[in-house]
Amino acid sequence: MLPPEPLPKSNIGAGLLAHVIVSKFCDHLPLHRQEAILARHGWDVRRSTLCNHLQKCGRLLKPLYDRMHRRLLQSFAIHADDTPLLLLRPRRTAYVWLYLGDAQNPYTLFDLTAGRSQPFPQRFLARYRGFVHADAYDGYNAVHNNIRHLGCWMHARRKFVEAEPSDPRAVEALAFIRTLYAVEREIKDERDNPGGTFTDVDVVRVRRTRAGPILAAYSDWLDEVRRRATPKSLFGQAVEYARNQWASLVRYLGDARFAIDNGAAERAIRPLAVGRSNWLHVGGDGGLKTASVLLSICASATRHSLDPWSYLSDVLDQLAVRSAGDDVGDLLPDAWASRHASTT
Repeated sequence: MLPPEPLPKSNIGAGLLAHVIVSKFCDHLPLHRQEAILARHGWDVRRSTLCNHLQKCGRLLKPLYDRMHRRLLQSFAIHADDTPLLLLRPRRTAYVWLYLGDAQNPYTLFDLTAGRSQPFPQRFLARYRGFVHADAYDGYNAVHNNIRHLGCWMHARRKFVEAEPSDPRAVEALAFIRTLYAVEREIKDERDNPGGTFTDVDVVRVRRTRAGPILAAYSDWLDEVRRRATPKSLFGQAVEYARNQWASLVRYLGDARFAIDNGAAERAIRPLAVGRSNWLHVGGDGGLKTASVLLSICASATRHSLDPWSYLSDVLDQLAVRSAGDDVGDLLPDAWASRHASTT
């Protein structure tokens, strides 16, 4: 007896569905290209049909997405970022919000919305009480209340890089920031040392004793140059940004679980730019949730170095035989990876 199909009455197995999902959301192939590729292999299928299959897969996988979402909200600190995306019918700009859970909740989630305003991250992160690595976008203010915001030194640095051609004083600012990153590199080397005993307590100690004095000197320098900087110049704006964000920029000193910047989110969202340049847009509001679910499943599998096709094929097969409301915790990427590692 054949196993149940993930999509009843579709005559399509989990492997082929996983192939279409991975091709679009990992390998960035738009559906019109997949349509041509699949036709060459003997499956004459329209892209509209592929789109319908993706929507149904999104609904099937949503319990797993929801479980990852609940776990993400348990994180001590998350990384957040966003990027625009074209939305058709009607034509307007949508936004892709990215959220990275911490090491205890290692999931990468996307939330696609028809706009960019405070209610979107506030709704997605409702009941979240941890810290947020993010840029200075005030849409996150309701989430972190400015007391759980972890600023990004990459953003602060970029503003001085932009100011350097017009004001040589920016070189001094960049030198301060460079020394902060040098401390972080030394910490990373110590933590990556095989057999080392460098603990979280040691991380905080080194940050406070090494980076702390650098930050104190940098703060004094900013106060001094601000009095002589033209407010509307690029240099003046860079100084003002650093001063306004100072409390969030120095907060990373206090806990080893904090990062000096939001680079993790920027790296995680970067592949989406490749996909966006290929598949160009999301068709309509209905496609936002489908893309949110499928992007998240693929990105979380990749985060755990899984073969996304093997993972999705098995998960779709497993979900096909489960009832609504069944626990899906064993299908989370980290749990799946652990279970399959023990059987190989």
